[in-house]
Amino acid sequence: MAYHSKNGREFLGLRCAKGTGKQIVYDAVQGRRVLLNIVDQSTEDSIIEAALQDGITKSNAFYGVMSALEERSIAVDLEVSPPTF
Repeated sequence: MAYHSKNGREFLGLRCAKGTGKQIVYDAVQGRRVLLNIVDQSTEDSIIEAALQDGITKSNAFYGVMSALEERSIAVDLEVSPPTF
């Protein structure tokens, strides 16, 4: 499942990464990428999807999804990548 903001500048997606399990990928047009590793791998995809759908509608999708995850008690570990210009 993957979502783009209405302005096309932000992307949120869920993937299953080898070795780390479920991850939420956040990409912004300015080259910032943040990986959110889901701590509890038994968290249902439908609950994560609801958080992504809620977060992508906010003016800042990253803060929106972080808030939506917190509301659903979904713990994540942050992994920030350097900008890719």
